[in-house]
Amino acid sequence: MTADKEDLPRNGLPLSEIKEPVNYENHNEKATLLDETAKERFPFVSIIMGDISQNFIDAVVFSFANSSASGYNERMDDFNNKVIHNCLKYVYLGCIIFVAACIQEASFLLVCESMVNRLRRHFFKAIMRQDIAWFDKNQSGSLGTKLFDNIERVKEGTGDKIGLMFQFTSQFIGGFIVAFTYDWVLTLCMCAFSPLMICCGAFISKIMASASTEEAKNYAKAGAIAEEALTSSRTVMSFNAQKYESDRYDRALKVSEKIGIKKSLLVGVGLAITFLVIFSSYCFAFYMGTNFVHSGRLQGGTVMTVFFAVMMGSMAMGHATQQFGVLGAALGAAGALYEVIDRTPDIDSYSEEGKKPKDVRGEIQVSNLRFSYPTRPEVEVLKGLNFTVEQGQTVALVGSSGCGKSTVVSLLLHYYDPDSGDILIDGIPIKQLNIEHLRNIVGVVSQEPQLFSTTIEENIRYGREDVTTSEITDALRKANAYEFVKEFPDGLKTLVGDRGAQMSGGQKQRIAIARALVRNPRILLLDEATSALDAESESIVQEALENASKNRTTLVVAHRLSTIKNADKIVAIKDGEVVEIGTHQELLAKKGFYYELVNAQVFVDVDDEKPKLDRMASSPGSVTRRRTSSIHDEIRRLQSQLSGGLTNREVLDENANALKRPEEDLERLKRELEEEGAAKANLFRILKYAKPELPYLIIATIAAIVQGGVFPVFSLFFSQIIEVFSLTGDELLREGHFWSLMFLVLAVVTASTMFFQATFYGIAAEKLTLRLRSKVFRNVMRMDGTYFDNPCHSPGKISTRLSSDAPTIKAAIDYRIGGVFNSVISVAIGLIIAFYFCWQMAFLVTLISPLLGVSHSIHMKYMSGKANKDAKEMENSGKIALEAIENIRTVQALTLQKRLHEKFCHHLERPHRNNRQKAIFQVFLYGFAASIFFFIYAASFRFGVYLIVKSIVSNPMNILRTLFAISFSAGSLGQVAAYFGEYAKATFAAGLVFKMLEEEPLIDGVTNRGKKPTINGAIEFLKVFFRYPERQDVTVLQGLDLSVNPGETLAIVGSSGCGKSTCISLLERFYDPFDGSIV
Repeated sequence: MTADKEDLPRNGLPLSEIKEPVNYENHNEKATLLDETAKERFPFVSIIMGDISQNFIDAVVFSFANSSASGYNERMDDFNNKVIHNCLKYVYLGCIIFVAACIQEASFLLVCESMVNRLRRHFFKAIMRQDIAWFDKNQSGSLGTKLFDNIERVKEGTGDKIGLMFQFTSQFIGGFIVAFTYDWVLTLCMCAFSPLMICCGAFISKIMASASTEEAKNYAKAGAIAEEALTSSRTVMSFNAQKYESDRYDRALKVSEKIGIKKSLLVGVGLAITFLVIFSSYCFAFYMGTNFVHSGRLQGGTVMTVFFAVMMGSMAMGHATQQFGVLGAALGAAGALYEVIDRTPDIDSYSEEGKKPKDVRGEIQVSNLRFSYPTRPEVEVLKGLNFTVEQGQTVALVGSSGCGKSTVVSLLLHYYDPDSGDILIDGIPIKQLNIEHLRNIVGVVSQEPQLFSTTIEENIRYGREDVTTSEITDALRKANAYEFVKEFPDGLKTLVGDRGAQMSGGQKQRIAIARALVRNPRILLLDEATSALDAESESIVQEALENASKNRTTLVVAHRLSTIKNADKIVAIKDGEVVEIGTHQELLAKKGFYYELVNAQVFVDVDDEKPKLDRMASSPGSVTRRRTSSIHDEIRRLQSQLSGGLTNREVLDENANALKRPEEDLERLKRELEEEGAAKANLFRILKYAKPELPYLIIATIAAIVQGGVFPVFSLFFSQIIEVFSLTGDELLREGHFWSLMFLVLAVVTASTMFFQATFYGIAAEKLTLRLRSKVFRNVMRMDGTYFDNPCHSPGKISTRLSSDAPTIKAAIDYRIGGVFNSVISVAIGLIIAFYFCWQMAFLVTLISPLLGVSHSIHMKYMSGKANKDAKEMENSGKIALEAIENIRTVQALTLQKRLHEKFCHHLERPHRNNRQKAIFQVFLYGFAASIFFFIYAASFRFGVYLIVKSIVSNPMNILRTLFAISFSAGSLGQVAAYFGEYAKATFAAGLVFKMLEEEPLIDGVTNRGKKPTINGAIEFLKVFFRYPERQDVTVLQGLDLSVNPGETLAIVGSSGCGKSTCISLLERFYDPFDGSIV
């Protein structure tokens, strides 16, 4: 697939309205309007239920009052025909709903998939379009979050969610239209408690939202403390700060725990009030309904119609508000995306405007250049800079750190616009040049060359897309890189690793030089290209740079002054101004600023604008396969040792992993469990760790068991109310009022059980999570260097254990397990009631009800299988995006925006195609799930009538008792399915967390054991042999002997990788030598 060539859908208008997805629809996608045929479907159910209820009420009156009267057969036939007629209505409605649901799901899912696919492509394209000033203000991590998390939020909140929102809203409206049409007084009676519930719900939701925000902020603070300690683990070990960091982490967690407990109390109160109000409204409705039936104002069936209409309408409104919440989150996420999509950068690399001169000589004139960075406008970096570079000259810029040398390179590449003054190339201001054309005539080799995670050949082709293999070979020869590339087993096809990690520093530089040369640039910019190298690598690379500079205008930003002696001109810059210009000898003769620099021999890392990666992260290495394969580990070790920090890419990768979809999260947990050799935990093992919380769990479980009996009892009360409507006179009033008030008793019981269940499960889960986080972090703080060198124990992975996996464990013991107890007890009691009143009916309904579960299982298996196949492609596109964002300066310098966008779109194509196929399959399953209930009810009532007509069941109400007992009880089975999905993740996460909790260090950093003599400072290495645990094939120290007397200063020198830093690590006891000793 080629890059998306469509224009952006709009200009300037942020996505803040619900109509926005339509902007991404094509004409075929307008079929969503057909969904309107499905909107009024469910209100008809209340009418049918009311009619059937009246049929059974009439049957009870007939059966018990007129069993011996004449016309028995005619009345029974009439009853049979009426119920069959209503059963057919169920069948017809089921067929209509199947078709309408399919149309709804297909339309919205396909629209959503197309919209999200376009949104991904447009958003990445918009990121690639932005200027460097914008990237300076927007962290790469936040852009990665937007690319992954925000788009997933948009996907979750649109598509079928919009369809459901319209569906539930129309059900709410239709339900109340039916209710008010049949009897507006009874409808108002049922709605009497609604304002109270709405006000309480709004108040609790507001407090909950505030508590959730505060909790998230405090957990973020705790996470920041943990990340800071983990990424600086060697610093923490060096200063024996393990206990201090652990205590700091615990204090932050304690604050979050208090908020979490407060949140659990609020959830308990909210659920208690909700159920108290709902059941109280049922009590009031049936109480008044009894009065209306007694007065002859209404029939019992009409009361049931109003009841079902209001109940279904209210439930639909509750579901609709949930969809509004999800949609609101999607619109908020989309708004952040459209801020980027709709932004036109000041320096637009996609613009076709500007001059494109064919013959470029390469003359550079810097005229009165003033500049301050947009992020630091108060600091003027360049203060009227002036100098010229003639065609073919090599000019070096020198000066102390922060004087503005690298800033000149950034301005020459038109990353920024100067505040005043100008840079001219061949007399043309660069502002008038086309940006892509300008960067194509300029080659750049920077201090930290960024290689992409692909082959050597592909990295060089990023310099010029149509370059031939022979041209690549020539460029490698000029860059002194051909020999070492040739000796790799895979030659040009050798993978360079993440950020070129499989290459030494010198090898990366030479590949970057070759990449610059294949562009055949007229101007070559060398931005401190040898400052990160040791002496051996520097001499090779310096020779390559001199070869590359021949017949080109070259501007060199110098770090080591010894490398620029042969420059045609040296420009000395101090505090943003030119203070001296001349050759090396001329400036030395002046004995001015340059003379001082040379005498001082400034051998420090200098970079006036950019934050640094560790300079010692590269080692020269040899060209042998074994040495090359160990380079990556050496770089990782040194980076960890010197700063303990995560690179931007590692942070982005961890963010991306944390933001994957639930099924991918489960796959991640499975994979990491296998990689780390950990065993999956079970509920009993989790409960063992939750022993201090057992009192809370016991109280909550008792409440959950009692709550499990609520809906079976509700079904009996409900059936009894219908039977009461068959009575007359005072008996109707007495029985009707009694059973109505029983709903009030049920309301109190339900409110109490829901409060204790939600509150105490929540408190137990919060306390367990805090304790696990605290213990895991304290145990990690005990660990040594060997532990942290293991890729399984990277700061990102440990942070994931603390911030994501530990909270995942709570799913095994929080309110979700209460839902399982509710469901199991409810179904068990419901089946007992059903089989007691009519075992034949109970058997039939139990037999056909699992059809819904089967469809759900098929759906989940199919969807998860497809998701696993697509995960790799999505991961590839994500890597491309993250790598491009992280290396945006390199991307813009090489004008790779369009090529990377094409590559990104290519990897999106397969998941997009598969998602559309999944949507078609999902459509039929959704239609089946939406309509199966109607067919089950039709079959059940039809069979029930058969039992009554054949006199197998003497009391017609037993049919309703049986059906309602199963229906109301089985309604909570979805909680069980939801729990086991979360439970599976909890057991995998627990296995990983428990393994980390139970690990013992080789060198315990917090133990009090061992001698504590007075130290005078004498150090001896006695025949020390050492290999890093992660690189057992490389012996770093081979019988090292050295000694330092008290008060002496010892300097350890040698080439990169010889073992200098290793001596420090052993002295700090990050590791122990495998032979020899240090005293």
